[in-house]
Amino acid sequence: MKQGSTTVVIEPRSLVREALISLLTGHSYQVVGNFGSTAGMDKSLPAPGLVVLGALPVEEAASAAGSIRARWAKAKIVLLFERASAADIQKLLASEIDGCIPLSASPDALIGTLQQITQSGHRIVVLQTGPLAIARSTGGQEKFDEPAVAHNYAAPADVAQNGPIDRKTSVSIVHGLSQREEQVLKSVVRGHSNKMIARTCGVTDSTIKVHMKSILRKIRVENRTQAAIWALERGYGVESTQQVKAAA
Repeated sequence: MKQGSTTVVIEPRSLVREALISLLTGHSYQVVGNFGSTAGMDKSLPAPGLVVLGALPVEEAASAAGSIRARWAKAKIVLLFERASAADIQKLLASEIDGCIPLSASPDALIGTLQQITQSGHRIVVLQTGPLAIARSTGGQEKFDEPAVAHNYAAPADVAQNGPIDRKTSVSIVHGLSQREEQVLKSVVRGHSNKMIARTCGVTDSTIKVHMKSILRKIRVENRTQAAIWALERGYGVESTQQVKAAA
């Protein structure tokens, strides 16, 4: 984020609002306005580059984002949430919100993710704990980058991507799986053995076993079958299914 970029904070709880303002101003964000709700916003306020919404119910957050977008078309809108189900995340991504970050994220992780949201053309959702990767949707294929932020998130366990999202803008999902672990998990969905996956990845069988243990721990399942089901429920099998249909 460029030094001096303007920011508006909207948070109904004054204590939380003041804490956010203090954190943001300490990292070169120029907070030009802070309000308890969108209804209380100063109509004469110039358009900010970033609007941070405090924890709001999903419907209220989506409505608030719509009001903000109607007023400040180019502003990035970021929601700080406490709890969110997969269905909640879908609703939020169908709104005008550009990013969702759990309030349990560390200050460094929060600031780092805000920088990614404001500097990139991607929408970002912080999902779960662990070493993080960003999956960027690029023409139906996923590319991964390592984010330059502290990896100290603690999002609720029930937050997950629930299939592909039909949006005009690309969506970035921040989660606990590395690029290699994503590749291994997709191979598991296709029914490949560790030996086959190792051959494809150009590594040893023991390395794949290490990756599998890490995957099971991060997605909180007990075995390979549960991991495959978890992956299928989140759209990891879509690509392979399409390839089978195309081949037929």
